[in-house]
Amino acid sequence: MPKCKYCGENITKFDKEICPFCGGKKPLEGVDSYTADITQTINTVEKEKVSTFKQRSKKVYVLLCMFLGAFAADEFYLGKYKRGILRLIGVVVLFLLQFLLYFFLKTDLNIGLSILFSFLSLFILFFIAGIALIFVDNVKDSNGVYLR
Repeated sequence: MPKCKYCGENITKFDKEICPFCGGKKPLEGVDSYTADITQTINTVEKEKVSTFKQRSKKVYVLLCMFLGAFAADEFYLGKYKRGILRLIGVVVLFLLQFLLYFFLKTDLNIGLSILFSFLSLFILFFIAGIALIFVDNVKDSNGVYLR
């Protein structure tokens, strides 16, 4: 593209009478009207970094929920870290409440059995939840992709 002889801005060859930038008259007189490569004048948009991810398996998700659901491994597997942390906090609170319930209400239980009963009840809860997840089809990971 040719440049204005007054302001040096790129103008088209059709702007022979007045420069649209500075208003100078006859901006192309005495200037070579060469054609520049169009990619020099257009700001190109940089390509976004494409993140590749692997599609998650429903079988792994169900097994993680059944056996490590108390530790929120299934939520972390899907990439839902906030939900995983919230579940960990909820499980710790529920574990402490069950522990206190077994420890204080039944005086013949020692501390080891109350911890065992608390952990066993949480394991059974998440095992049943994992079995129920077998029949759920619309589970998505953090990228919004359905599990395979």
